[in-house]
Amino acid sequence: MTRPAIRPGRAIAVFLKTCLAGLLAAATLYVVICAFPEPAFAYRSSYQNYHVWSDRPIPGEITDVLDDVTRRLRTSSLHERAVPVEIFFCNDDWRLWLYGRHFHARMGGAADVWLTRQVFIRASDIPANRILPPEGRPLADADQRPLSYFIAHEITHVDVSRAFGRTVMLRYPRWLLEGYADYVGKAGDFDFDANRDLFALGTWALDHDRSGLYREFHLKVAYLLDRKGWTLQQVFANPPDEQELDARLRAAP
Repeated sequence: MTRPAIRPGRAIAVFLKTCLAGLLAAATLYVVICAFPEPAFAYRSSYQNYHVWSDRPIPGEITDVLDDVTRRLRTSSLHERAVPVEIFFCNDDWRLWLYGRHFHARMGGAADVWLTRQVFIRASDIPANRILPPEGRPLADADQRPLSYFIAHEITHVDVSRAFGRTVMLRYPRWLLEGYADYVGKAGDFDFDANRDLFALGTWALDHDRSGLYREFHLKVAYLLDRKGWTLQQVFANPPDEQELDARLRAAP
């Protein structure tokens, strides 16, 4: 008995449906894995409102690091000390690749503002209060960016998400989101006038596209909050055009 031939159009439709079902299943599995990262981290420690997980033993000096995180977060008008904070140290790069949502392990840390509002930090030397840069490269602005800076920076992203919604990454400019996180993370360790002069000169460190640093964005946020006297709510309600901000900062004081 001869079976009827399957028409090419139908075969393509079946293939596409199978691929779509596979992609949907994979996406669902990824969301579930991301929603519950705890099984991938064997070690846990709690201190005040901080809950810390790691794939390696957590040194006792974590309390000193977290005390400095708390000091930095006092700079923020959004942070609430009573709200629990979940931090995951990803000493193995694959964990940062997976849970950091960027599918690479070159960043210092990442915050999941969409789903869990958890913070993920790259391999770190906790007793020395510093992250271990990828591939052993020197860390730019290391004096201003210890491990506690990176943790406070990512927690600030979570706080902004709580205050202004889970879709902040889609609705607000990057200079505002990263600039405010840098503003809080550095806790006032920022010379506005010196950085403004460097920005006007087009210095590498004040050009995010060339340096990857957030000093340019920090400068813009500090200008609005500290020099113009805007509240954070006013800035988020009506973020200025970035080119307009650039022009103001390059103009004479």
